[in-house]
Amino acid sequence: MADARAPSRLVIAGFGAGALGAHLSAGTIPLLFLFYLTEFAKVPPALAGVLLAVPKIADLLLDPWIGRRTDDLARRMGSRGALLGLGSIVLPVLTLLLFAPVAGLPLPLRVGVLGVLLVAMSLLSTVYTVAHTALASEIAGDMGGRSTLMSARAIGQTLSGLLASMLAPLLVSAFSDFHGGYLGMSAVLGLMSVVAMGLCWGAVRRVPLRTGVEGETRPPLLKALRQTLSNKAFYCIALVLVLMGAASSALFSALPYANKHLLRAGPENLSLLLTPMFVALLVGVSLSPWLTKRLRPAMLLGWALLVALAGVLWFAVGPRGNASLVTGGLVFGLACGVLTVLISTLAIEACTRSSAHGESLGLYLGILFSAEKLGQSLGGIVVGVGLEWVGSLEVPAGSPAFHRLELLWVGVPALALTIALLPLIPLHARLRAL
Repeated sequence: MADARAPSRLVIAGFGAGALGAHLSAGTIPLLFLFYLTEFAKVPPALAGVLLAVPKIADLLLDPWIGRRTDDLARRMGSRGALLGLGSIVLPVLTLLLFAPVAGLPLPLRVGVLGVLLVAMSLLSTVYTVAHTALASEIAGDMGGRSTLMSARAIGQTLSGLLASMLAPLLVSAFSDFHGGYLGMSAVLGLMSVVAMGLCWGAVRRVPLRTGVEGETRPPLLKALRQTLSNKAFYCIALVLVLMGAASSALFSALPYANKHLLRAGPENLSLLLTPMFVALLVGVSLSPWLTKRLRPAMLLGWALLVALAGVLWFAVGPRGNASLVTGGLVFGLACGVLTVLISTLAIEACTRSSAHGESLGLYLGILFSAEKLGQSLGGIVVGVGLEWVGSLEVPAGSPAFHRLELLWVGVPALALTIALLPLIPLHARLRAL
């Protein structure tokens, strides 16, 4: 059984640094990669949307198997530390390669290279994230300790988003003389990512493997997957996670286009729009444990989703300008911060309870992160395909294409958040058992 003692501050800080590092350089993909594909890699928008979908198909097919295999590797090694060390080197290198100049290659080869890199990065990200998140069950033996670690994870993710949103546009501008600045941007953020993940590895590499791993005799993968279907609370939480991620990724994927064509602003203006949103996200992450103690989980989930929806709708009804967009971003970011901690805490608790009965924790986490990555890319995929419907934006202001762009930017996240309210009805009763 896992040690019930509270994790030390060093371990908590290291655990949070692992999430920060893993998402720092990779965080530029939902933020800028669709724009990079269409504007610099010269990939047609619809094909760019399909390209972003390819790793998600691989995730759906392979992430549960990878999660289970991650458990096997950890069992053989006696801990999950080696997997964290591997990820701390490979993930930043893959991000750098994604932004390498490929526009000179023929389109089929260009798309093939980028597709292979996206799939490799997505699957190796699963290995790292499963190993990292599973450590919460190794370090702490109760929900309180795991909640603390999930809060540290959320803070690390939020800080990575804040840093990426602040630094990525500025770095693109600073290195703009070479390949639009994207390669230099990914190199700087990748180096920061290596340092952060290295700190995590140093803090947790000796944590022993205690629970959540199947023995030598285990059921086949399909049978194990069928067994997880009885955990209906877990799958309701995963569905909300997909929809919330789709809303966020759609908003962020369309924002560079809105910034350029609706606001007529340069890439540096993205920092002004995104930084307050991620500051509010950090505040929401900090408030979430306090709110969880005072409100029932289902009620808090519902209110947070409604507040996030209100922030998105403000983008449509508010004045068109930086001040109005910052206001909507603050509301959206605050709600998403609360949702990030609450959903991850409830999900890891549902996983841990099942793994205590002999099921693979890695299998559950593989399913969970497949859902998370699906949501993070689904919005970008829809926006990429939707840009074909928007049409050319090199037309006079006020043309129908600009109205279609605004509808795409606001309508997709609003629809996803509205649908995310539906699973709360069956989830309400099941959350009482967690």
